[in-house]
Amino acid sequence: MSFNEIEIRDVARWSTPSPEPEPKPEPELVTWQLCVRIEPWEIVQIVDFMFYAKWYPSGYIPEDWYPIEAQSGPVETVKQLPEGQRP
Repeated sequence: MSFNEIEIRDVARWSTPSPEPEPKPEPELVTWQLCVRIEPWEIVQIVDFMFYAKWYPSGYIPEDWYPIEAQSGPVETVKQLPEGQRP
């Protein structure tokens, strides 16, 4: 047995395995809802309404904003996105 063979065997026996990379945690999904706010405005005795639409995360919908629910048609009113992303 030569010196090189002994050295290779010893290195293999004493070397530690490289640590496996830790899996990245999957981001939590946030549910967003399309909400609407209706404000009346008047023009010379005619009352009309302005509609505003905006996406808000469920549970954080401000006062005077109301979630929309689609009754028919392919209207997307709810989205689930990873945390940190906005619709």
